[in-house]
Amino acid sequence: MHRVVSRAVALMLVVIPGLVAAQSYVDSQPYVVEPSKYPFAVYTPGTSLDDAVPWETSVAPFVPGASYSPAEEHAILQDETNRTGGQLRYDLADHTHNLDIEQATIPEAFTHQVPPAMEITPWTNPVQTFNKSYIRTERFGNGLFGAGYQLSTLLTAETATAVADKKVVAVAEGKVFATVFSSEHDLVRGRAHVVGQNGGENSGQAAIYVLGQEVWSTSLQAVYEPSPVNWSRTFFSASKSFMVGPVPITVKASLSGGVKMAVRGEVNPLVARLSATPGGWSHVTASAAVDVVIVGFGVEGSLALINATLPASGEVLWPVCSLDWKLRTDLDLNTLSGTLRAFARVRVLFFKKTWWVTIAQWAGISYQKTLFGVEGSQPLGICT
Repeated sequence: MHRVVSRAVALMLVVIPGLVAAQSYVDSQPYVVEPSKYPFAVYTPGTSLDDAVPWETSVAPFVPGASYSPAEEHAILQDETNRTGGQLRYDLADHTHNLDIEQATIPEAFTHQVPPAMEITPWTNPVQTFNKSYIRTERFGNGLFGAGYQLSTLLTAETATAVADKKVVAVAEGKVFATVFSSEHDLVRGRAHVVGQNGGENSGQAAIYVLGQEVWSTSLQAVYEPSPVNWSRTFFSASKSFMVGPVPITVKASLSGGVKMAVRGEVNPLVARLSATPGGWSHVTASAAVDVVIVGFGVEGSLALINATLPASGEVLWPVCSLDWKLRTDLDLNTLSGTLRAFARVRVLFFKKTWWVTIAQWAGISYQKTLFGVEGSQPLGICT
C-alpha cells in the first residue's frame, strides 16, 4: 500500500491584484539526520523498500520472504524495540505491530538564534538643519526556518534658500521577511511619506510591496486617512530533502500569509504629520513526496513564522521660529511557534517501522512594546 498523509491548517486566500504567481525554490542540499546509520540514498523511481530494509536485531537473520515462529517474532520485536529505543504498538488497521522511532534530534528543530537587534537612534544636526531617524532590524530562527522585521521612521526639515521655501518631511516604513529552507525573501513592505513646502509639494504617498513588487498605492494630501488594507496570499514555496530513516523524503513548505497597512495624518507647508501601521504575517504548511514505494509517509503540523504589526509615527511642526517634533515606534510581535514532523513507514516482513524526524518545534516568542518614543523642540532657521 502506498499512502500519503499530510495534516495542515487551511487558510482562505484572497489573491492580491496584479501580483505574479508564487515562486518555488529548491534547497539542493539534503539534510541527513544520522549519516552513519542512514546515509543519503538515491533510488530508482518506483523502487519498493517494503520488506527490503533489514531489522537491527541479531536474534534471527533478516531473510526477505522467510517465515518465523511466533516465539521468534516476539523475540525479534522485543530486541528491535530495545535497540532502536522506539515504542511498540499494535495497529488495529492491519493487525500488525508498528515500531515508532524518534530519530536523533535536528539541532535547529528546537533552538533558534536571536541576535541583538540593530538600531540607529536619532541624532541632531547643527542649527539650521534637522534630521531625526530611527531604524531597527531583528531576526529570529535559523537556516531551516526564520523570520524577522525592519522598521524605520524619518523626520527632516530644511531651512529656506534663495530659490525654495523651508520644507518638512516625514517617512515611515516597515517590512517583514522570512526564511524557508535557506531561501530568504522580503514578504511585505509598507511605506508612507509626506512632504510640506510653501510653493512646492504638499502631498505624499503610501504604498505596499509584496515580494518586492508594488501592489497598492494611494496619494496622501491635506488631512488624510485612506481605508486600511488587509490582504492574504501564498508567498512562495521551498523544497528540501530529508533522510527519514532509510527513506529520502522531499518536504515542500508553502509560505502563506498576508499584508496590512493603515495610514493617517496631515500635510501642509508647516506640518508633516504621519502615522503608519504596516504589518505582515506568514505561516508554513508542508507536504511530502517520495520516489519509492513504502507503506506510508507524510508531514504533520504547521508552523507560524511571524505576525508583526509595526506602528510608527512622526511629526514635524514648524509654524514660526521653533520646530517641534515627535518620533515613536511600537511593535506587536508573535513569531516561531508550532511543529513540523516528517515520517516514513516501511513494512519489515511481519511488522512495520515508522521513523519520525522533527523539523521544527517552537513554543513561540510574543511581546508588545514601545521601541522608541522621543519628542523635542529646537530653533531652526532665521526668525525675522
